[in-house]
Amino acid sequence: MFFFGHLGIGSKMVYPWREQLPRVALLAGTVLPDLIDKPLYYTLILFVGRDAASQSLLSGTRTFGHTLLLLILIAFLAVLRKSRVMAALAAGIATHHLIDVIGDEIQLRAGLLVTGTGPDGVQALLWPFLGWGFPTSATTLAGHGSQIINPWVWVGEVVGICILLWDYRRSWRRA
Repeated sequence: MFFFGHLGIGSKMVYPWREQLPRVALLAGTVLPDLIDKPLYYTLILFVGRDAASQSLLSGTRTFGHTLLLLILIAFLAVLRKSRVMAALAAGIATHHLIDVIGDEIQLRAGLLVTGTGPDGVQALLWPFLGWGFPTSATTLAGHGSQIINPWVWVGEVVGICILLWDYRRSWRRA
């Protein structure tokens, strides 16, 4: 799923706690893993080349930002500092992970994603417990963008945009 799917669906996944969590931090958390990992991977490809990227630790678009270690670190900081902002970030990151892992499974079962050709959410999520390597992605930035024709992606984007518009409209009426 892409940007708006994570923002809209992720923000709705924490609906019961929405009043206690700062909205901007929650929304930032829903896309933070991609904001960390995708620029790392595509910058490496740009400057070093795809072959070097596939042979390095940064072998795909799901690396450090998509790990439980990042989530645990931010949740730990939230508890340690008693920070609602960090708690919102952690909640957003958790929704991102859940959407990615469930999305991969749905796409595999629907034949939209073939094992070994796309990112493996569980392998990245449980890094380094399943090994030191991250899932390898053979995609380019253009190839990543072309995924919008994947029904899982475009339906997720449309649903995400609808949720965001609904929430915006609802908050605008209250003001």
